[in-house]
Amino acid sequence: MDYLVYYCTTALAIVVGLFYVYAKHNLSYWSRRGVKTPPPHLIFGNFRDCILLQKTPADQLQEIYNSADPDDPYVGMYIFHEPVLLLRDRSLIKQIMITDFENFGNRRFGLSNERDATGYDSILSIRQPRWKYLRRKLTPVVTGQKLRNMMPLMIKSSNEMIDFIENLPVDKTGGKTYEVRNLGSRYCANVLGSVMFGVDTNSFNEDDKGFLISGEKVFRSFSAGVIFIIFFFVPRLSFLLAPLLTGPAEYFRKVFWSSMKVREEMGIKRGDLVDSLLSLKAGEQDPLYKFEGDHLPAQSSSLFQAGFEAGSTTIAFALFHLACHPEHQATLYDEIQTHLAGKEWTMDLMNEMSFTERVLLEALRLFPPLPITDRIAEKDYKIPGTDLIIEKGVSVYLSLNSTSQDPRYFSDPQKFDPLRKSLQEDKKFFESLGFGIGPRACMGTRMGLLFMKIALIAIVTNYTLHYETDGALQNSNINGMANKKKVRHVFQYAADGLHVQFKKRA
Repeated sequence: MDYLVYYCTTALAIVVGLFYVYAKHNLSYWSRRGVKTPPPHLIFGNFRDCILLQKTPADQLQEIYNSADPDDPYVGMYIFHEPVLLLRDRSLIKQIMITDFENFGNRRFGLSNERDATGYDSILSIRQPRWKYLRRKLTPVVTGQKLRNMMPLMIKSSNEMIDFIENLPVDKTGGKTYEVRNLGSRYCANVLGSVMFGVDTNSFNEDDKGFLISGEKVFRSFSAGVIFIIFFFVPRLSFLLAPLLTGPAEYFRKVFWSSMKVREEMGIKRGDLVDSLLSLKAGEQDPLYKFEGDHLPAQSSSLFQAGFEAGSTTIAFALFHLACHPEHQATLYDEIQTHLAGKEWTMDLMNEMSFTERVLLEALRLFPPLPITDRIAEKDYKIPGTDLIIEKGVSVYLSLNSTSQDPRYFSDPQKFDPLRKSLQEDKKFFESLGFGIGPRACMGTRMGLLFMKIALIAIVTNYTLHYETDGALQNSNINGMANKKKVRHVFQYAADGLHVQFKKRA
């Protein structure tokens, strides 16, 4: 028995020792190349707290970003033992994400289970060269004319939202208080259910919340944290996601095929995504990507999911900041009266609502719903002006929060200021970060801005917004928001919600 204990102990010591040597070698990848890196954990690399759901990905990346010297163009980091380069310099970000896109055309994250076409073959996850073909086919869905066709559906949803607010109970001050991300979620579920699935739904009705419930399951349950961690940090294990996504995936698939069947049988045309997919399904098929089977609902469900969380969170933070800043709220109301009072809402008039758009972009800058965008090197790449080579298969990350709040690029970066100017000349670059960057940026940017504008305009036209502050969350101290995030929620939001008061305009 003593010999057995001795041999087992010796074997364990050898295994531990070998692992230690293996881990230390892997975790010296960047230091051997002269790249600064914060000290990594022996197992989890630089993402221990995030992987264990003790910090949000945004907070973890912020710490890594800030560990570098202010002018460092990049900083090394490790996801477990995998080396990843976090970009910090505007010029380098543009060089890699835009100029040299051909070498960085694929994302690291994604689904590895090819049998799950609704995830693997969506526009968000698909890889080159199939992505380029699919993007070209889907881009006409969000052209100006298509958006004009969708506008009545968006306005209808905004009217349902106003009816919902009207029916809220009145408090003792004569106002109506409601949690604004829930409000935004209901509105986004309506809009996206209509334009992505061709279904007339009313998520403001408690008996018709299928899209709302499915969207919340994907992003706001505990399983959502697990899904995000696997999706972004361990994509090779993404085949494990199938059981976690069964409910929402089946709901989206069922609704899509039901809508498709009605369209085909009755010849209904709405000028939405379903019409476009029907046309692609009936057209000539390319072996590169065939519009058939689950490839069709894959596009509707992925675009719904992307718009649901981004739209509802941005609307919520925009309403919150307007409630905290009456001066900006007054400017927005003046713009509405100048351009829209007594007129039919049209795309041309919406395009003139520049301050409304800046309110949304500023909310998106402060709190981008998705904190990370990434690319993977298809071949060895030498960073211009340096000796550093990003080897084939190594990923580069961009922290949207850190970059869009870097004091090198914005003065007083934590302040909500829709009229701000960046400290750099490249205004368009910084304003678009919340929607991604380069050819793989969100294809629905114009549509997203349109339906979020309509939501803000509808609310501010009818109500003044107010927010009662407390000791933890001051109007002038947006940093307080960081202390109110849910630890077990991977996307940014205030832990207790944002309860805004609506008072009817005279």
